[in-house]
Amino acid sequence: MKEPTGLAATWVQVAAAVLCNALAQLLIKRGAPAGLLPLAHWLDPRLVSAVLLYGASFVLTALVYARLPLSLISPLMAGAIFVLVSLAAVCLLGESLGPTRLAGAALVLIGIALLARDVG
Repeated sequence: MKEPTGLAATWVQVAAAVLCNALAQLLIKRGAPAGLLPLAHWLDPRLVSAVLLYGASFVLTALVYARLPLSLISPLMAGAIFVLVSLAAVCLLGESLGPTRLAGAALVLIGIALLARDVG
């Protein structure tokens, strides 16, 4: 097991990777062009920022995968991104979550809690 400071730094990287990924998805939603043309639409600062955030998320995720068990961290990060994007879509984009989606998000949170208990 790694020293606490190393483990704490890894969890900071996990949080940063999740936040970068979720923010990239929100920026894509805001900047997404309606079609492939004109190509200038693909240079929208929101889309360029999303690509950079996905790149940062990729690098951070690779660092995290090198330090934590994949069977733990991959589903944990995916679930956290799912919940964070869903909440942000409601709060920032005015989307709604019906009972079925809320139940699904609750189950994901329960899964994250169970996975997090296995961190040692």
